[in-house]
Amino acid sequence: MREFLRNLSLCFAAGAFGGLCYALGLWAMGHYGFTRWLGVDIAPHLSAGYLYQRIVWGGICGLIFLLPWHRSWFSRGFWLSLIPAGVLLFLLLPMRGYGLGALSLGLMAPLVIILACAIGGIAASGLLRAEAR
Repeated sequence: MREFLRNLSLCFAAGAFGGLCYALGLWAMGHYGFTRWLGVDIAPHLSAGYLYQRIVWGGICGLIFLLPWHRSWFSRGFWLSLIPAGVLLFLLLPMRGYGLGALSLGLMAPLVIILACAIGGIAASGLLRAEAR
């Protein structure tokens, strides 16, 4: 039981770190004009509320890392990041009125969301690797 709680805590903390990296990656893509260059209307403002929400949800999504995965940490981070990206693109963003795949934000919006999620997933997986999990 102690080992499970340790793994649970590590995965939540790594997910929170991944959520921070996701938020900063998405902010940087908007701030430096990458999203505008792709024709995507995503440019979040960096604020405590913006970061807090993504850090907490990142921690919750980090529990995905409890799944057994025996490949490299990089591929684990990328492939498992597709789960929260799918939830965003096919559930949460359509519920907020952005359409399926958030295509009302631009045709390349799914690419931006997947890239931002991959940044967070790879960062979280790298942190877990550093902790030898």
